[in-house]
Amino acid sequence: MELSLARVGERIDRFLFAPVDARAVAAMRISLGVLLLFAWVPLGAQFVTLFHVDGIVDAHLIDTYWTPYALRWLEGLSPEGLMGVYGLGIVAIVAFTTGTLTPVANGVVVVLLVLIHHRNPWIQNGGDRLIRIWALLMLVIPSGAAWSVDAWLRERLGWTSRATVPAFGLRLIQIQLVVMYTYTGLAKLGDSAWFSGEAIYYAISDGGFSRAPWLLDPIVQHPVARPFLWLLDLGTLAFEIGFLPLVLWSRTRNATLIAGIALHAGIFLTMAVGLFGPASVWGYQALAPWSQPRDSTGLRESKPMEARHERR
Repeated sequence: MELSLARVGERIDRFLFAPVDARAVAAMRISLGVLLLFAWVPLGAQFVTLFHVDGIVDAHLIDTYWTPYALRWLEGLSPEGLMGVYGLGIVAIVAFTTGTLTPVANGVVVVLLVLIHHRNPWIQNGGDRLIRIWALLMLVIPSGAAWSVDAWLRERLGWTSRATVPAFGLRLIQIQLVVMYTYTGLAKLGDSAWFSGEAIYYAISDGGFSRAPWLLDPIVQHPVARPFLWLLDLGTLAFEIGFLPLVLWSRTRNATLIAGIALHAGIFLTMAVGLFGPASVWGYQALAPWSQPRDSTGLRESKPMEARHERR
């Protein structure tokens, strides 16, 4: 019994903390930084209007319709102070992307994303929320261990470089993906439109979401398109509900990720839903083959960087 418990403990430890190639999480840091720039930079022209205490959202609305626990730090700032916050955001995102003081920059980015969300939550969509979650989870990942200014400085100072990082943060990202798809899939089961072939039809036909109604409306309204849209509805349901078992099984994982990329590409091209598609696909990096733990009991062996240098 003790041996079995010890083996279970070892498996849990390997699952949570097995080494992952530091370059994989570095690629995630850089790509998330690009997404953050796409989300943050466009706010500059209207930053004061959106977040000033006398802006388009009355602070009283936050108390009434949001939460009394919202962080209200932006409300006391002048327009000049708000633009300073905007500039700080640019600096922090660039520092995070380049891996300069990575944990500090990451923390500043998270705080700023929370501040603007609490000051004006109604300007944001699912993509913005997902990017904020990814930035938060990256706090527990040593993402500056490779391909970063931090790593370059460590090498210049003669400090040991890290070839691997623990898988813990990637596991949290994987769990977030599973929860997101499973929850939305189960929620769709209660909507008959997903079984009648009308869900995607109405979504694409909605003038508030359709990216090119002049092009898409004649297509989706054609009788030949209806069976195709019905198959897309059922396929979306099957993908979301089946995401967990399909990514757990190594033989179907890559095909599932490819299907997810195709799904989000289709959404991005046909509907104006911000960065939700790119933000969702960003999380797939935590499930990609090069991001999987590599220990003696797992998929592949990961050789420490020092050992690779010795062989050379």
